[in-house]
Amino acid sequence: MKKICFVLTVSTGINYGSIFSAPIIRNHDDLKEYFSKYYDVSINYFKDKNSIDYLVVPKPFMAFDNENNLPIIEVPAILFMEKDFEKIKTYIDNYFSDHPQRT
Repeated sequence: MKKICFVLTVSTGINYGSIFSAPIIRNHDDLKEYFSKYYDVSINYFKDKNSIDYLVVPKPFMAFDNENNLPIIEVPAILFMEKDFEKIKTYIDNYFSDHPQRT
């Protein structure tokens, strides 16, 4: 199963940045629950960056250090704010159909 990580909060060096106004209290359990039916899902880039295969990143989003040079799947940020999981999944599925699988 593909291991994906939703990068919704990143370290900016002195604090954290997010597409959401309050990243520390934001709960992404609904997102993880929906996508866990299709992929091995992480929502914690800081903890799981060494065990994932792909990053799912809102666009636009602030710059961050992709330490392991993982493939990035860009998804319009508005879809995360609207919680339109079906459209987000379409972007992810389209990426996988257009790119060969990582080995």
